[in-house]
Amino acid sequence: MRYIIDTCFWIALYSPEKEPEQSVEAEIISELIETSTIYIPYPTLYEFLNSKFSRKGLVFNFEKLLSRPNFIKVYDEKYREKSMSDFFEKAIKYKNDVSLVDEIIKGMIEDKKLKIDYLVSFDEGLKNFALSRGLKTN
Repeated sequence: MRYIIDTCFWIALYSPEKEPEQSVEAEIISELIETSTIYIPYPTLYEFLNSKFSRKGLVFNFEKLLSRPNFIKVYDEKYREKSMSDFFEKAIKYKNDVSLVDEIIKGMIEDKKLKIDYLVSFDEGLKNFALSRGLKTN
């Protein structure tokens, strides 16, 4: 299985005090996907890795996790322009709440070359999008 991981998973896993109801599920998921191919969009790392996280003392563990060969960091250049355009259209024209990172993840989900099977996210809108594209979600 090939998984794409959203920022909220990392928050639930590494900051359980912020998402206590999701942290248990994140722990279970982390064990289930341990040997799978994991796609990590760089924008999710931009959202997650911040000064608060760097002070937690968990940086070394996270760095080790990211260095595993089955954890593939995905550059977002290929998805940026369309994602940005979609972001502004949804925010201005449709007045929707929207996230640029989510738009990039959607672009990656639609990228047939990545062959993603599963989305790990606690965002219902993103999960609904993934389901509509035939992916499984948590």
